[in-house]
Amino acid sequence: MTKSQLSSFNWKIAGKAGEGVMVVAKMLAMICKRHGLNAFNYLEYPSLIKGGHQTGQVLASFGPAKCQKKDLDLLVTLGGAGLTEHARELTKDSLVIYNQDAGPLDKTKQQQFKSRLVKLPLTTLAKQTTGAVQSANMGVLGVSVYFLGLNTKIAQQVIKDEFVGKTESVIEDNLKTFMAGFKAGQKLGQPIRQINKKPDNKILLTGNEAVGLGALAGGVQFYSAYPMTPATGLLHYLAQMQDKYPLVVKHAEDEIGAINHALGASFAGVRAMTGTSGGGFALMVEGLALASLAEIPLVILEAQRKGPATGLPTWTEQADLSFVLTAGHGDTQQVVLTPGTVAEHFELTKLAFDLADKYQLPVIILSDKLMLESHQTMKKPEIVQTHQAQSLAKDLPQDDSYRRYLVTKSGLSPRSLPGQAHGLQLTNSYEHDEFGFATELADQTQAQVEKRARKLEALAQEMPRPYLLGPKKVKVTLVGWGSTINLLTQLIENQADQADSKSPLINAICLPAVWPFPSSAFVKLVKSARRLVMVEGNQSGQAEKLIRQETGLIMTDHIRRYDGRPFYVEDIKLFLKKGRMTSHKRHSPPPRRGGIQE
Repeated sequence: MTKSQLSSFNWKIAGKAGEGVMVVAKMLAMICKRHGLNAFNYLEYPSLIKGGHQTGQVLASFGPAKCQKKDLDLLVTLGGAGLTEHARELTKDSLVIYNQDAGPLDKTKQQQFKSRLVKLPLTTLAKQTTGAVQSANMGVLGVSVYFLGLNTKIAQQVIKDEFVGKTESVIEDNLKTFMAGFKAGQKLGQPIRQINKKPDNKILLTGNEAVGLGALAGGVQFYSAYPMTPATGLLHYLAQMQDKYPLVVKHAEDEIGAINHALGASFAGVRAMTGTSGGGFALMVEGLALASLAEIPLVILEAQRKGPATGLPTWTEQADLSFVLTAGHGDTQQVVLTPGTVAEHFELTKLAFDLADKYQLPVIILSDKLMLESHQTMKKPEIVQTHQAQSLAKDLPQDDSYRRYLVTKSGLSPRSLPGQAHGLQLTNSYEHDEFGFATELADQTQAQVEKRARKLEALAQEMPRPYLLGPKKVKVTLVGWGSTINLLTQLIENQADQADSKSPLINAICLPAVWPFPSSAFVKLVKSARRLVMVEGNQSGQAEKLIRQETGLIMTDHIRRYDGRPFYVEDIKLFLKKGRMTSHKRHSPPPRRGGIQE
């Protein structure tokens, strides 16, 4: 076992919805963070209120911990389903802790495991300790902390922080069950890790929380939404912030109402935002087109999940890209940002408000379930920000000759607010002249269409650029956008430590923004690439098509996943080892049914 492996681990808990699986996973990630470790907590759950198989998975390391990983060091399963579902993730070095209160295990099944398997009556442990079984998940936390060699005092403080606001007896019961689990672990064997504490200089956030924090830093004062997984977390987060910031959060009656509430707030002069998933965004498209034509600033979070239709409501995908790029009838103008890491979710959300305000158009933050609901450590950002409205007119002509949609070389027209002296304007959904009056004249229509289009020329210079990870001269260059950035970063950062003669040396190009597409910057980065491989979470290769459309470049090959699950590091390693790279002349192979296409 290498030194880096000793200072890292991959842990998973499996159980049913209602057994506190997600709470334990979040708390373990926080314990890791307070040890100075980098941590990534990935959650899987069905679209059921109670029951169904559910997991929480924490990868923690003093090195990179950017995404989920398959090979487990420790699996704690509250029932037999955990062993069945995750057998392929176990190695000969894995430790499995099984809740024997869930029933006896089939002997044949036990013999199939190469891993070390120990049994612990976690439900009975909780009942004997506190008289109730609800805290059994704290027993899981206790035994996990022991075997991972983590600090009990840090863990106990995390428990107190998690249950702050509860009664003293509730906190005490959870602490007792935690210690009972820890002591039970001591009787089962030696720890598989020993983690020494280092300075804790990071914070732990979900993507939704990072978007919320970025919105606050960007000056948001109004947020409206209708709950829809996986964007609901942003609604909850900002609702909790209303008492601390000058912010109004509106739970709308539906997504059509949500975008129109936000447009009204923005028209009145405050920085406004709405959020939803793909199905809800479909209902918002008419409002998006209105924002583009009427030049009303607006920020939208589009949280991708597995579609089409209801699809898999609690699983992830990257298949809304083509839809978002062309959303809105007619020649609409919108910006599409594609943050990958939790830190990028913060940074690009803050940027979204500045771009929307300055260029008077909708800015879409395109993310997905994987990152919006997963926890990831990041450096604490500077959240005290100064900003000012960048497009508001100040000294308006006193003869009331103000023109809201004045045709300018930059495409930017002076914007007034309702009630502003000499700033009377007419705004509606019709094509208009410079004053805002509806027009059907050809020359005025053409002038307004071209004016709005010119905004994107200047805006393109302020967009985040694609960036290169890893060495310049390699055999294979992987290309990704959005959440796949985390996977590519993990691969590149692990490359030196996990060199494999069968795997080619790789680098990666990441796209934090896709519209306006950064064509020249992307072409410059791929100039020296020998083989380009697109990595994205959809069946149709949407980003691959976009790149071909905007640059003429054709990918050598691609790796796609579209079964609701995210990519794992091991998936890409397997692809690279096989070396199945097609030529530029060959068309993409037909898609396989489900799963990963290689």
